[in-house]
Amino acid sequence: MRQFALVLVSFLGFSASSYADCDISLRWDDDPPYFMVQEGDVVGIDADLVREAMERLGCGLSLKKLPWARALLELRDGRVDMLSGAYRTPEREQYAYYSNVVGLVSPNILFIRRSDEARFAPVGLRELLKSDFRLGAQINVSYSDEYSALVQNPDYEKNIQYVSRRESLWKMLARNRVDGVVASRLTGLYEIQALGLSGMITPSSMVVSNKPAFFASSKASVSSEFVADFDRVLQAMLDDGTFAAIVNRYVCGNGDSWLAEVQADMGTCPLAIR
Repeated sequence: MRQFALVLVSFLGFSASSYADCDISLRWDDDPPYFMVQEGDVVGIDADLVREAMERLGCGLSLKKLPWARALLELRDGRVDMLSGAYRTPEREQYAYYSNVVGLVSPNILFIRRSDEARFAPVGLRELLKSDFRLGAQINVSYSDEYSALVQNPDYEKNIQYVSRRESLWKMLARNRVDGVVASRLTGLYEIQALGLSGMITPSSMVVSNKPAFFASSKASVSSEFVADFDRVLQAMLDDGTFAAIVNRYVCGNGDSWLAEVQADMGTCPLAIR
């Protein structure tokens, strides 16, 4: 089967012979539906996408659990080869290659307490941070170009409280220690339900960013040729329906209230991923 896979990859135009013995390390953390643990295995949209891509490239895959800020340092120094869900920033482009293939885009939105929903006005991050609004954020996470610019200004940054893990932010929001948290809509809906906080926290109508996030690979440990082949594999997965099948595996289930809300926004399942 491995020989067949390598022949197939070669037929599709990938330089598989260069990667016959490669082993790629992928950063993960609890970030459903992209990464999560089920029955002792790490699964999820991004986990399954990379597993499939590595199989097509004839590469091994190892997973390293790291918080986001630490993962960026590990990627910069080549101690982890790849991470997912990364926005393009000039700083990161100095040490990371970015994939160019975009499939699913889940917007970053502001989550707030339900008790504040009636009086909340979606005025934008700049206006919010000019007021006494307290924003909870993860360390070294870039939510949007506007956010990245605002955190460089002490006048705005003083109203941001940083922690390393998003789970802590949801609890702080529920306890009135911050007034809002930015997260991917998919991830936020999943996590607040898992924590039993759906009755207290809700997505607002304020979209912080609709920009796509990408797979990023370390320039210290991965070649640009490998990244180009990884892109071609991702595109092949989009073209042959594998990408959509993986996404729908996690987004088009039944019985979970967070899925019902996501499906109401995104349309009838299965989703058409392009």
